[in-house]
Amino acid sequence: MRRVTLNIEKVWKWTAVTLAIIGLGGWIWSANLTFAYQARLPRHADPTTGNVYPLNVHGIVVYQTRDERNFLDDLQYSSIAVFVAGLLTGAIYKKRWGKPPAPPWLVESRKR
Repeated sequence: MRRVTLNIEKVWKWTAVTLAIIGLGGWIWSANLTFAYQARLPRHADPTTGNVYPLNVHGIVVYQTRDERNFLDDLQYSSIAVFVAGLLTGAIYKKRWGKPPAPPWLVESRKR
């Protein structure tokens, strides 16, 4: 039976990449949802249906319900938080295990 060793460097790297991709995916989903709201929500406030919260999408104002507004806000803020967590994880990875920068004289000699 082969023993598997855990490489902590790869775990940090893949965690950073995964978090950043999930954050970007959530941000793209929220942008898509914003444009879907623009296409299907009413352009005038309607208190009987609860569509009283304005959403300005590139100059076009539509009115959403409280649940729609809260879901969109939660999606946007959590996507930003997950993306920033991925960036911070990547920064910690680079600081801890990244290669130090090469001195200028070494970089010049490689170009020749």
